[in-house]
This record gives sequence, C-alpha cells and structure tokens, in this order.
Amino acid sequence: MTPQEFAAKWRTSTLKESSASQEHFIDLRRMLGRETPAQADSDGVWFTFERSADKSMGGQGSADV
Repeated sequence: MTPQEFAAKWRTSTLKESSASQEHFIDLRRMLGRETPAQADSDGVWFTFERSADKSMGGQGSADV
C-alpha cells in the first residue's frame, strides 16, 4: 500500500475508532512494509490486538498490539 492509497482510503472514513482501528493499524504496517500482527506473531503471544492485561489499579483489561 502506498502512502497515497493509505491517505485516500482513510481521508474520508467516518468509521468509529472501535470499527476501524485494527484495519487502520494493519494498513499502516503494510504501507511501511512491515509485517502485520498475524504475520509477525501467528500465535498472538507478543504482537496482537485485545490481549488480556492486568490493570495497574487492579482488575483485568485489554491492550492492543
């Protein structure tokens, strides 16, 4: 994906963050010539979306990539 293709795709997007964030990140990685999370870490151990994490104030949450 070229920078121009990336900009054209996302310039007019009206998607909410929760609907677009993962695809946006994947497109950004592709534009930069980098592996996507699934390509880099097919087991989802260290490079993934929505990984369970302990919150600093206690309890559980999730973290992206």
